[in-house]
Amino acid sequence: MSMNLSRPKRVALLALLRDSESGTEVLLGRKLRGFGTGKIVLPGGKIEPGETSEQAAIREFFEETGLLVASAQLRPAAKVVFSFPANPSSDMDCAVFIARVASGRVAPSEELEPLWFSAGALPVTQMWEDSPLWLPRMMGGEQFTACISYAADNQSLHEIALTPWPEQSTKI
Repeated sequence: MSMNLSRPKRVALLALLRDSESGTEVLLGRKLRGFGTGKIVLPGGKIEPGETSEQAAIREFFEETGLLVASAQLRPAAKVVFSFPANPSSDMDCAVFIARVASGRVAPSEELEPLWFSAGALPVTQMWEDSPLWLPRMMGGEQFTACISYAADNQSLHEIALTPWPEQSTKI
């Protein structure tokens, strides 16, 4: 798989999971502006200079959802590298975390409308085409690196490759 890894944006994403009567739920959000407007995505954003991926995940999650996650609650879950050959400025290298505990109240932001979904009934028609291929596996406990390449239309999935992490690996 050829990917443009020269200057991908470093990004941190956070999947907050909770148990409900119907099973596990995940807090996702409808993107309200920027690249991918209208799509359902994991909350998160750019890692600022001097910030760790964990710090960025906590900050961005709070800014986008109103919920605060303590660093001790974060579990490294995946590394996801996105390549958009027709728009390389949108390439991303994402550190993805899972948490099960947060405090505060869910609130929309200018960036994201937070929405809870059952892990078994994700809104796949409203998500990027890659998400249903890796997000359920990550929520199920798998840890991996995913390399994802989109086609020239920046909408259609071209290729995805998942590489499981070694059993003891927690570095992203």
